[in-house]
Amino acid sequence: MNYYILKRKANIMRETIKAVYENGVIKPLQKLRIKDHETLTVTIARKPPKSKSKKPAMSMVGIFDSGIKELSKEHDKYLYGWKKTAK
Repeated sequence: MNYYILKRKANIMRETIKAVYENGVIKPLQKLRIKDHETLTVTIARKPPKSKSKKPAMSMVGIFDSGIKELSKEHDKYLYGWKKTAK
């Protein structure tokens, strides 16, 4: 990378703030030290949606149909690729 581009990137001030998007406007939840009409680059990071279930793994139940009716009978075959041998 060009030396001058690296130098410009090193001079960028970064600040992470919380904001609310409302009626088409991003509203900061804290006072900002920014001049009026100053141009900014904004990166938006959203929190993932909350699972409806209290157990996150349960939210995966029913998301696909494998066609297997009774998984427990041939568990080893589906999980490891071989049938369980009788002892």
